[in-house]
Amino acid sequence: MAAARACFAPNVAAGLAASRRSGVSRASPASRSAARASTSARAGSARPIEIITFDLDDTLWPTTPVVMAANEAFVEFCQARIPGFPDCAGVNEYMKAVRLERIEAAERANERHFPLSFASLRIAGGFRAAVDAGYPEADAIGVVSRGYHIAWIPTRGSAAQKHLFPGVVEALARIRANHPDALVGSITNGLGSAAGAGLGAFFDFEISADAALDEEVGLHGDDARKPGTFPYEMALRKIAQIRGEETFQIAHPSAWVHVGDDVVNDCAFAKTFGARAVRVSVPGVEPYVPGGGGGSYPGDPSREENRLDLETLVDATVESVAELPELLKRWEDGE
Repeated sequence: MAAARACFAPNVAAGLAASRRSGVSRASPASRSAARASTSARAGSARPIEIITFDLDDTLWPTTPVVMAANEAFVEFCQARIPGFPDCAGVNEYMKAVRLERIEAAERANERHFPLSFASLRIAGGFRAAVDAGYPEADAIGVVSRGYHIAWIPTRGSAAQKHLFPGVVEALARIRANHPDALVGSITNGLGSAAGAGLGAFFDFEISADAALDEEVGLHGDDARKPGTFPYEMALRKIAQIRGEETFQIAHPSAWVHVGDDVVNDCAFAKTFGARAVRVSVPGVEPYVPGGGGGSYPGDPSREENRLDLETLVDATVESVAELPELLKRWEDGE
């Protein structure tokens, strides 16, 4: 793994933190227009693109209607089997309560709080809601956990497919055709799935930070989720496996392009390993705010996004994934 990481530009996480401390202002409208025009001088000379990774939520589809549909399906499943089971808002309150109790318990023990994955938190909140409604504990855990897997997960996928942004399928098909030797993957902080949304044929691998929290022992949410580097390290392992190599090394950092909507969780994440970052800013899309508490999202005041230097973090901005094939082709041609 160390050999694979060494070929990339130095980690810029410290630089990101420094820009926050020093009060670097948001890039001007003129500089944003220059980035959007196609690319900056950072695009570099002509070289093939080897890796293209995508965020999913608010990049390929809008998060809010997709997650709301999944939450409603989960609640309907549980309500059909557990009399008195609360609605979506009620489940969110139980999730917040569980999360707060765990934070307070860690503080009392003078220990670091290890947050649950969103999946585990929803199951824990649903279980407590079912017990409070008078349902036997053994039955409650069975119904709630199965409801998550039978109702929530499939609905998230089908809702994502229903709400795909215009031009996504066509753009992915063109990207695969234009870059036949490139590997294409998804890297998401949540539980979205390109395959679940009917896009599996376009992707070689998928990484879910939320799933990793349940799969890896001792992994902390701050490390598992973008802009932490663990998702990148997982990508390196998957790419090496696909190529049948012990480790993966890329010829040049700019041969990796990451695409996403979030300046911090996507663009700053990409810069931690030297990749080029494409920001997708779909007009009219409001960032999803986790109802159960926790998680970082665009516009979250605690992130102080207005202090970020977009000139450093964003190589190009598009309003739709449909614009990507032409942009990537120009980059690969060295324009």
